[in-house]
Amino acid sequence: MEQYVVFKSHGQYFAVLVQNVDRIIEANQFILLPEVSDFILGVYEYQEKMIPIVDVRQKLFKQYTQKTEESKVILCQWEEQLLGLYVEDIDGISFMEETQYEEGLVRAALKQGYIEKFLKLEEKIVMRLSMDFLFNSQQETPAMVALEDLSLAEEA
Repeated sequence: MEQYVVFKSHGQYFAVLVQNVDRIIEANQFILLPEVSDFILGVYEYQEKMIPIVDVRQKLFKQYTQKTEESKVILCQWEEQLLGLYVEDIDGISFMEETQYEEGLVRAALKQGYIEKFLKLEEKIVMRLSMDFLFNSQQETPAMVALEDLSLAEEA
């Protein structure tokens, strides 16, 4: 059994491995970047770095996450960089068992790229998100290019 950060988005439970999480922060104000994908809310300054923030609900369900007191940003390590997941609410940190549910979905051609595994937490089914799907190179490139341009402008 592995340990996960469990969160809610669009009424569903999702998880990321604790080992991929740097920190969970409260943040609702982001620096907007032009010409990036609609699921990238902007960047957030954290420890003198600009961190791209992905709205999980917008990425998966094409609806923006409502800003509330429960909204959080999960700062995740991915390919040696820090990126943020904007989520509706943090459910907690839990050890969970993997299930074999995704095998049936693969056979039925219903498994989506964002689901890495299905996990069981008490009576809840939790989807382990694929970090590669959320931050794949085709999608993160515009954000990273915009960040590099921003950094160069700040240095000048």
